[in-house]
Amino acid sequence: MGRLGEVWPDQHELIHLVHEAQRGEPRAIDALLARLRPSFVRFFARRIALDDAEDATQGALIRIAGALGRIDPERARSYVVTVAHNLLRSECRRRARDARRAAPIELAESMAAPGTADDEADYGDLARAVHRVSLATLPPDLHEILHARLSGLSPAEIASQRQVNPATIRTRLLRARAILRPELGSYR
Repeated sequence: MGRLGEVWPDQHELIHLVHEAQRGEPRAIDALLARLRPSFVRFFARRIALDDAEDATQGALIRIAGALGRIDPERARSYVVTVAHNLLRSECRRRARDARRAAPIELAESMAAPGTADDEADYGDLARAVHRVSLATLPPDLHEILHARLSGLSPAEIASQRQVNPATIRTRLLRARAILRPELGSYR
């Protein structure tokens, strides 16, 4: 069986352990999970750090225990191996996502500090222009929603105050932006 046999318990042993656990034999589930645990740890530790392998093993054992009633004992080994591969794939995807989110420290050193005086002045000018233009351009309802949003309220909070669906508020904000965009073109 090559590598598969090196890591996972024998098919006949798994059939027996799953049968016992499904019949509700005392401590049978513990015996099954205890037998599988070293296999999962070895499988995961070959590909990820030991601490992460331990975490992945816990996840795998929880899945096996939760699905015990649905596992066909004759196919238990295949099921266990599939669980391991799926969890490893998920862990690799999570790691790749995390790696894409991380940035080298050198990039942070070259960025301007947020909240400089110039930025605050620009924001103040823009906020006053939006308020002035929206008062003259938008219907009163849209102006009030935009003003609430500029005051720091979230669309959900505005929706709660007005007793409407948050999607309604988001749609109205989109409409307000579309109306204001040509009016505020000089601030781009």
